[in-house]
Amino acid sequence: MISDFVQYLERLIASGGPTDAEYVLLDAQLAKLHAAVEGRQLSKDDVLKALMSIPLLTDPNGVQGFGLTKPHGYAGDFEIIDRIYTYWTSPDPRLAPWDRYFHAQPAPKAVRNRKDYFHALLDRLAREGGGRVLKLGVGPGRSMYEWLNRNPSATVTFDCVELDPKAIEYARNLNAQHLDHIRFIQGNALRFKPAAKYNLIWAAGLLDYFDDRRFASICRRMLASLEPAGELVVGNFARRNTSRAYMELMGDWTLIHRSEDELLALATQAGACPRTVRVDCEPEGVNLFVHARAPD
Repeated sequence: MISDFVQYLERLIASGGPTDAEYVLLDAQLAKLHAAVEGRQLSKDDVLKALMSIPLLTDPNGVQGFGLTKPHGYAGDFEIIDRIYTYWTSPDPRLAPWDRYFHAQPAPKAVRNRKDYFHALLDRLAREGGGRVLKLGVGPGRSMYEWLNRNPSATVTFDCVELDPKAIEYARNLNAQHLDHIRFIQGNALRFKPAAKYNLIWAAGLLDYFDDRRFASICRRMLASLEPAGELVVGNFARRNTSRAYMELMGDWTLIHRSEDELLALATQAGACPRTVRVDCEPEGVNLFVHARAPD
């Protein structure tokens, strides 16, 4: 089955890469292979080894190859997220069709929608008079950059906790004109204990890498760091993510997918006020957001 899939990919490469009309079949081939991996008929490592042997799919000058080879050493790094945010496509005509296929997946669309979702929360905070925002994981910093460009006089400040110093450097350079609004803290979200209180704590693209115990532990600490009317908003990929086969096989990007009920239960377990806990989603329905407030 793996060799058949590799041959199929090589035919696509020889023809110039997948066209829009070929996406459905490519999705189906990936889903079939992923089902075999999930059913333990195939080894994921064997699939990845085969894909890594195809030079064009591992060329970091394209989004596809960058995601698979992980030049920064981990999945979902600040640079791949910024390429998703900006719909970056390789200028190399051999790589561009694969990048367009990448961006057409529901998951990258959901990541772009996630930025818009954050902006809507910031808009509401600004309308209510402003306040302090804690951002767990800075990523590329583009969500802050775009919002502050539109709202330079807003009384909203950001504290960003990030483990990767390269991500901090990238975000600081991007936001050079907004550094009076942003403070960067190099640290591990698993151990970070806020010294301040916040009106909004935002953790998207982070907690779906952690198991339930760590998820609840982080949420418990964050809930204790909210202002009386503050809100914790945590993003997590949904179990219904139809890009999962592509992410896990073509990108070696594995997350812990959760349902609405699982997120509600985890927020309650973390000590959130039950009547305030709710789950929302972005338009693709791929990225869920659990909203929670501390007990009165």
